[in-house]
Amino acid sequence: MRELAKKRLSENLKQSVKYLTLVFNDFFILALIFLFGALMFWYAQAMKTMPSNLWFYRPLVGFILWVPLLAGHLVTLIKEADMQFLFTQDEQMDQYLKPMKHYSLVLPFILEILLAGIVFPFATIKAEINIFSYILLVATMLLIKVTELDIEKNNLYLGKKASFSIVSLGALLAALISAYYSYIGIVIGVLGILLVPNFQLTFGKRMDKTMLFDWRYAAESEKARKDRVYSIFSMFTDVAEKQVAIKRRKYLDFLLPKSIAKENPNLFLYRRSLLRNPEYLNLLVRMTVFAILVSWLVQDWRWALGLSCLVIFLTVYQLLPMATEFDRNFMYRVYPIERQNRGKDLVKVLTIGLFIQWLLISICWLIVLPINVSLFEAMAILLGFTLIVVATYLPNRVKKMNQKNFGIR
Repeated sequence: MRELAKKRLSENLKQSVKYLTLVFNDFFILALIFLFGALMFWYAQAMKTMPSNLWFYRPLVGFILWVPLLAGHLVTLIKEADMQFLFTQDEQMDQYLKPMKHYSLVLPFILEILLAGIVFPFATIKAEINIFSYILLVATMLLIKVTELDIEKNNLYLGKKASFSIVSLGALLAALISAYYSYIGIVIGVLGILLVPNFQLTFGKRMDKTMLFDWRYAAESEKARKDRVYSIFSMFTDVAEKQVAIKRRKYLDFLLPKSIAKENPNLFLYRRSLLRNPEYLNLLVRMTVFAILVSWLVQDWRWALGLSCLVIFLTVYQLLPMATEFDRNFMYRVYPIERQNRGKDLVKVLTIGLFIQWLLISICWLIVLPINVSLFEAMAILLGFTLIVVATYLPNRVKKMNQKNFGIR
């Protein structure tokens, strides 16, 4: 069973690396560099003016260090077929799950250590937590994560399950206590490590070879976990393993014309694809939120303008696959749908979407940035940049993609 676990982990790692190379492309890396630089600039400036040792600083440090614990659920890689082919291996599942648990700890440990390094100046200078206590606090968070994975592992056996939401709230409470009393926190972490492998905490579930493995629960939990991972990957690239659920969103119907007679087939398809395909809708929402977040962090209209222009261009670039979305649809090719001007129809749809994006960014600028004449000039420049992109870059790229697929000029 241990060899089976190592084989599945190797295959899973290869798959993750394949998608991570697509997610962290040149454009996304550039955006991350700008966002991280803006965050560090704001952080450095805020540290200069921030008062010291306010009452909520220590709970804030504990809360921030607790956030990485939400990442990294137990990876089991259990498949539905295992219910038939491995159901006699209950006694060997503990050996199977050990390497899975170690693998699951990598991501949260990396996130916790990175975030602890970023928070370190604030915790030691402004919250006045001494260095040794801060190290104990970080160690407590790592021990709590190990305990959480042990609880998830115990849940895979038949018996009463511990609610993950309750476990997370307990971890948050331990983090807040540790921010004030680091010694108590480390004791809580050590006790969790020692007790949970043998007992399911308050549920009295003894982990030994007599326990039966809950195969159906394990398969469903792993499927839900993989769906969450694929959902994150699908925000940046196509994921073959994920089934896209296209559904109507009634709250967005006001963006559609009331009369279908006013639409040609291509306009009808592109409008509903943008509003109902989660890949495109999530992309538009995500990039808009990203621009707003960066603007709030930099607190300067010049940086906000430059970064928002970059975000709008990246939005257009990542929405270009809409031009060929229906090319593999057999009925789209068979039906007498006029395709000569479908590029112009797509440009119309994306122009409306980008205008809404500009409008939301501009409204948030008025909320988070100092209001002056320069801010209104920046809003006008951003609108002009958006119009230039949709009038020049977008039509040319769509035209080239149509020529490649249908020979449309």
